[in-house]
Amino acid sequence: MSLEVEAMIAKEIEAKFQGASIEAKVQRKRRITIEAGKEWIRDIANYMKERFDFALVISVSAIDLIREKQFAVVYHLWSPSYRILIALRTKVPKDSAELLSLTPLFESANWHEKEAHELCGVKFDGHPDLGRLLLPEDWSGGFPLRKEFKLLE
Repeated sequence: MSLEVEAMIAKEIEAKFQGASIEAKVQRKRRITIEAGKEWIRDIANYMKERFDFALVISVSAIDLIREKQFAVVYHLWSPSYRILIALRTKVPKDSAELLSLTPLFESANWHEKEAHELCGVKFDGHPDLGRLLLPEDWSGGFPLRKEFKLLE
């Protein structure tokens, strides 16, 4: 497979979501990065699922951009039909880190979103259960993956 399929997908996504402040780039063979405003992430993910069989969320990352006072939230979506991985990326303000959950669309997003919530404090609206996954039930020490987190006092 050449880069033609990746380029076609990137171009179609940009055309479909013109008003979404979207940028889709082919990174290399089988890899595309899409950046968009947070209010568009669920719509774009749903379109990717329906149109190109991106059927699986394989990871969700929340990256603390300390200087920008934001998180970059990155969903990695896999299409078994096209064998392409998409990094669907957005930014959310650190002081109101909220994003619509993709769990209603992709069951595989469930634990990944729980982890990003628990360790970074990103709230995924519409998630069925953002309860504890890794930390003790009585944890009250903050969010361990935030840059300002102090391990030892």
